[in-house]
Amino acid sequence: MRSLQRLLFSALASIVLTQCATRTDLQTDPAREKRLTSLGYEPLRLKKMTADARYSGFFQVNGKEVHLLIDSGANSTDLNYDLARICGITPEKSVKVVSRGALGRSVTSWVGLGALGAGNVTATPFPFMLAPPSKRNTATSRYDGQLGIDALSGLASLVDLRIGNLWIPGPRAGNAFEGGITALGKQEGLGLHVLPLEPAGRLPHLLVKCRYENHRLTWIVDTGAEVTVMASESAKRLGIPSVASRSKIVDASGDRASVRSAVLHDLLFGRLLVHEFQVAVTPLGPIRQTFRDRSGRPVDGIIGMDFLEKSSALLDTASQILYLGSPS
Repeated sequence: MRSLQRLLFSALASIVLTQCATRTDLQTDPAREKRLTSLGYEPLRLKKMTADARYSGFFQVNGKEVHLLIDSGANSTDLNYDLARICGITPEKSVKVVSRGALGRSVTSWVGLGALGAGNVTATPFPFMLAPPSKRNTATSRYDGQLGIDALSGLASLVDLRIGNLWIPGPRAGNAFEGGITALGKQEGLGLHVLPLEPAGRLPHLLVKCRYENHRLTWIVDTGAEVTVMASESAKRLGIPSVASRSKIVDASGDRASVRSAVLHDLLFGRLLVHEFQVAVTPLGPIRQTFRDRSGRPVDGIIGMDFLEKSSALLDTASQILYLGSPS
C-alpha cells in the first residue's frame, strides 16, 4: 500500500448524471467466470442502487460492514468521517490531504489507518481518507465511502463491469502469497480485446487511448462516473458539434454543471470499432490541468459506466489492463 507521503494529493473524478440513469439486468458470463475461477479468483457480488448506473459492494472496515462505491476514478479509498470513528479509525490530523472534485472544488481530508476486508482478503494497515460530513449532495452521498484505485490495485482485484463482480484472489491464486498479492498480469480468455492502460503521469489513475478520425483521444477510466464526459475544450479543437441537454453532472465535491450532448462516430479502441458513441460535453479545465498522458498532453475526457458496461469491460487496475468484449 502507498505511504502517507504519497497520499498528500488526490484528484477525484466521480461523476453522476442527474437527469437519468438506467439499470440493466445483471447477467452471467460463463466463459469469463470459468477462466477467472481457474486462475484461483473468487467473486464478490456487486450491486446497483436505484437510479444509479454504478456498482457498489459490501466490505469490512475493522470487522464492520460498510457499503462502498467502486470508483477507479478516485486514487484513494474514502470513508464517511463519522462512520470511520464508529469503526475505530482515528484521523491523523497532522497529515492533511487536499483533493478536488472533477469540476475543481477542493475537499480537505485526513488519513486514518485500519483494516480493509474484501472477501477472504484483508489489507492492514490500510490508509483511508476521512472527510468531514458534507451537507451537499455529492456523487458518493448514498454510500459509506468509495473503494478507490489504491484498494482495487492493492488487492489485485478485477472488476467485471458487465455482470457486476469484483474478483478477488483466493487461496489457490498463483499471485497470492503469504506476504502479499501481486498483479495478475495479462491473461488469455478474459476478453476479445486487450487494451493496455497507462498511469496519468505520477498519479495512479489509468488512461485508455482510442483513435478518432486522424486524432488520438485519451480518457480516464472511471467506474465512479455514470456517463462518459468529453471536455468541451477537446470537442471544440476537433470540431465536434454538440446540442443542448437538460442533464447535469454532479462531482465528488457536490458541484453541479450543465452538459451538452454530442455523438462521436467510428472510435477505435485497439481493434474494437465503436460506430456511434453518445457523450456528455462540458468544460473540464481542472481535470485537464491535472491529468496528462506520458507525452504531457491533457486528457480529452472521462470514460464512464455507459461505455464500460456495454462493452463488457473487465478492469484490472494492478496489471493496467482493460479487457473489452465477452469471451463467450
